[in-house]
Amino acid sequence: MNNELLELKEILEKIDIKQQKTNDNIFEIGTRGFYENPFTEVLSFLLDSQSKYPNRNLFVKSFLESLPNLSNEIVDSFLNDLKVNTQYTTINKKFIDLILFNDKYILVFENKIFHWLANPFEEYETDIKTRYSTLNPFFYILSYNPTNTPTNWKNVTINECFTNIKKNLLFKFDNKWDFYVNDFLEHYIQTNKEKMTHQEFEFYTQNFSKIIAGNNYVNKFINETINRVKEKLPIDSIKRTNGISDWGDNFSRAVRFYPFETMDNVVFIFRNDGKFSISVYYYKEYGNFIGEISNIVGNLKYRNWKEGTAMCFSLQDGKEYTKIEDAITECTHQIKEMKKYYR
Repeated sequence: MNNELLELKEILEKIDIKQQKTNDNIFEIGTRGFYENPFTEVLSFLLDSQSKYPNRNLFVKSFLESLPNLSNEIVDSFLNDLKVNTQYTTINKKFIDLILFNDKYILVFENKIFHWLANPFEEYETDIKTRYSTLNPFFYILSYNPTNTPTNWKNVTINECFTNIKKNLLFKFDNKWDFYVNDFLEHYIQTNKEKMTHQEFEFYTQNFSKIIAGNNYVNKFINETINRVKEKLPIDSIKRTNGISDWGDNFSRAVRFYPFETMDNVVFIFRNDGKFSISVYYYKEYGNFIGEISNIVGNLKYRNWKEGTAMCFSLQDGKEYTKIEDAITECTHQIKEMKKYYR
């Protein structure tokens, strides 16, 4: 087991959580023996009005906005009323992967994951227009790669569609739905990404609930830190950041504090190694004020670089804080100095 898993294992062993009742999740959906079916079933489950996914409405809106020829009025109509049918059977016993409909419109989908176009598309159209004669139809082919489509059908690439959905969703990862939906989207966005080893899969399977609980504890700690900074120096505008960035390999999460309605900000960084760091961003004509701003931030503790129109500062290696109180003091100090400078 690699070092990261060993460290995570030690943390998880200290977490005590109570067993909770199992809720519906997208991995409990039955699937049939078709190539496209698991994709279709999970997608339909998230779109369905009975779905328990908390961000379902935003997911539906983002999905529909990714489709050609749908006006805002049509998208809004489906947000108010949406019915789902998978493996819809035509009069001639052919199967259509997915249809979405309400009292005005019907959207018809064929999903091409590992297959080529060999469907009786004209028959599909005739069947839909006959049995749903009062509804305005739209026909789509969802595929990995761009493909030539029959007349009346529009091609939608899954990568582009799912990328748009993922961009619009806000993942807090404090519930299992965020993990599941994010993995579902990423699976079809990044088809060539590295797979988990069997050992890693087993580890995360056994510890999934504890990982979520641990993540919630971290979020609680970050929220408490934000409140402690705001107690020392009232400030309204903040922005949380997750993931890897230019703040280094040890970067885990960060909070940006904006003293004004401008881009200038002070960043409180929570590192993977348990230490805390601070970065500072000034945007006022750094070329003319570089010396003055460097003195304000602190030449001895901070390294600096240019980033577009910003003058950027970050604590030098070895200058990070091990105590949260010291990091909070430094963060509030930099916010105060920035406010003074712009006065």
